[in-house]
Amino acid sequence: MPLTISDRAQLARTPLFRQFTPNEIAILQEYSVIEEVPAGQVIIWSGSDNRALHVLLKGTAVVTLQVRGEVESVLAHLEPGAQFGELTFIDGRPASGTVTAETDCRLLSIPLSRMQDLLDERSPLFGKLAWAMLRDLAGKLRQTNDRVLDAVLWGLEASQLDAEV
Repeated sequence: MPLTISDRAQLARTPLFRQFTPNEIAILQEYSVIEEVPAGQVIIWSGSDNRALHVLLKGTAVVTLQVRGEVESVLAHLEPGAQFGELTFIDGRPASGTVTAETDCRLLSIPLSRMQDLLDERSPLFGKLAWAMLRDLAGKLRQTNDRVLDAVLWGLEASQLDAEV
């Protein structure tokens, strides 16, 4: 299934592909799969070996983490342009969270096997994509650090411990 004009416009606005030319996006399409996911369907199960990088072209999704038993915590709400699945894509470990379509979604997915083909055949484009992924991951890590700091400070305030000690 090819990218629509709307898909191409969405990719051009995403942080991951913002620096890519229309020609480079057309080349990446050769290495990608376009998926339609209905509302309520799980895109990635926690613990699965989903070795693909996904970009949300249309719709919304939610990332959850099972905390204890049936209790889940919402980690993120994803809007068009968001990418996900990159940790399993990069390190091969099982997915840490579950991603579920909140509304009907359209995804651009790059399976790891196709990324390897891109590396073998068009290394400059591979490097550009890898660098964009690193920048995005760095931003997500900074957000996580801020959340951890907020949680620690909230814990100190709740316990009435003096943070200066």
